[in-house]
Amino acid sequence: MSKTIFSLLILLIGSTVKADYLSWDELQNQFNKVSKNPKAMGHVKCFFEKHEKDKFQLKNPTSEEVLNRCYAKPIIGLDSTRYFAIIDYLVNSDQERMFLIDRKTGEISKMAVAHGRYKAGFFNTKLEDKKNSIKEIKYYSNVINSMASSSGFFIAGQDFEASDFGRSLVIHGLEEGINDNACERDVVIHKHFLMTKSKAHMLSSGCLMVSPKLIDNVIDLLKGTADEEMRLQTSGSLVFIYSPREAAWDESSCPGNFNTVNAP
Repeated sequence: MSKTIFSLLILLIGSTVKADYLSWDELQNQFNKVSKNPKAMGHVKCFFEKHEKDKFQLKNPTSEEVLNRCYAKPIIGLDSTRYFAIIDYLVNSDQERMFLIDRKTGEISKMAVAHGRYKAGFFNTKLEDKKNSIKEIKYYSNVINSMASSSGFFIAGQDFEASDFGRSLVIHGLEEGINDNACERDVVIHKHFLMTKSKAHMLSSGCLMVSPKLIDNVIDLLKGTADEEMRLQTSGSLVFIYSPREAAWDESSCPGNFNTVNAP
């Protein structure tokens, strides 16, 4: 087979895969039915349209202990595009505010997800200065050891076995100063026994905690691949955390502080 014919076949296959995806209008209509803040979908659409082919420079962590997990592949792109996740932190944690969206079928799975405590204790129930309650998140941070959630755009990495929580999923923050410390901070997606499908019963240390009954499906849809040393080989899906910062953006915009680079 000539190189020209082979190249044409690759282009044809790629076009066929893309043609299988629903339009953004169709996805928006589906999302409108389940979300209290449907505007979040427009920001995701913007990301795919502007950055689907981009490469992103990850932040070099200060700790060598996390190099393989966080930086063995320092430049990543969006290798998986069929699924993505939206976490709507404008909605309280006693509601289903995490959405897994299938661009091919339009199916949307929803569930509760916890947020970080910041300066609060695990079980505080009242909002005080610079504290989050189990129900409501008011404060975000990218600072290491802050125990806070970060918002914005992430790309899922590899799954791994965490000593405390079992199977977990790495997420790489793409925005400088906003969420690019996520991997070094051990901000991951994992299960917790005090999570149900419809409600969070405790705060996290910044992680996205979901029900033990749902964790395998979440990870299987979003994960990338890794080698035996837990070094990322291909990245996973887009994860978008929607907070007051993103809610203030213009419709269908994505002005994230991205460190995009040319592929090596």
